[in-house]
Parts: sequence; C-alpha cells; structure tokens
Amino acid sequence: SDYLDGRLPADVRSDLEQHLGGCSECATFVETFRSTVTLLQSLTEDDLPEELRVRLKAFLDDRCNS
Repeated sequence: SDYLDGRLPADVRSDLEQHLGGCSECATFVETFRSTVTLLQSLTEDDLPEELRVRLKAFLDDRCNS
C-alpha cells in the first residue's frame, strides 16, 4: 500500500517498478490491489451490508491498535 500511496523512498520505488516491469504476476497483483482500493474508496457506509460494516470496522480497529 505504501507503493500505491506514494510513500516509498525513491530508490525502493524504482526497484519495485523495475521488478513489476518484468513480473506479470506481481504487476497483476498490484493492479488488482489498486482496483480494490479504488472501488472501496468509492463506497459509502450505506453501500455495505450491516454485517460487513461491523466486521470491517472490527478488523480495522484491530489493525490500528496493533
């Protein structure tokens, strides 16, 4: 996620982009992850079923408190 958020140091970003240029499996993973993030950012709370909202909130709370 640091890569997608532009938070990687320039040298690490360059190395990763070089790898992605030659590794279709990793490039596909990154694009899938990017699409998932974009989709999730477009959702509103009302778009999610109640059970999913509760589970997602618990997951995020757990991650933030770790």
